Amino acid sequence: MSDFAENLRNAMFLQRFKAVDVARATNITPSVISRYLSGAHQPSTDNLIAIAKYLGISPEALLSSSEAPESPEASRYISSDKDKIIAVQEELIKNLQKQVQEWEDWKAGSKDRHAKGKAKADQAINKNKQKVGFLKRRKPKS
Repeated sequence: MSDFAENLRNAMFLQRFKAVDVARATNITPSVISRYLSGAHQPSTDNLIAIAKYLGISPEALLSSSEAPESPEASRYISSDKDKIIAVQEELIKNLQKQVQEWEDWKAGSKDRHAKGKAKADQAINKNKQKVGFLKRRKPKS
């Protein structure tokens, strides 16, 4: 894949654009955009400028090798995306911690419920034993 194709893909990904979006905005046919993305063709100067303008980056950034520093415009989107991702992750972690705490509370409570249930069962067994014992003592002799 050419540097242009890779850089175009990355720029579109960072801004969440689809090939159709770029094609509509730049009046370049979708099939030509597809060829650019696959690395089969390189853009004309006019198309390169139109794509770069739409994506808000310099034409040089689209043509440069991947080792070249990013354009400030692209890094702004990355920074913004990182902040959003971190905020979402922190929220997920808080929710997970809350669920773990609820589960631990339920687990601790289930031990109490189990003990109470066992106590009730033992009482019922003892009552039945007493009834059986009473019946055995009062059984009429034949």
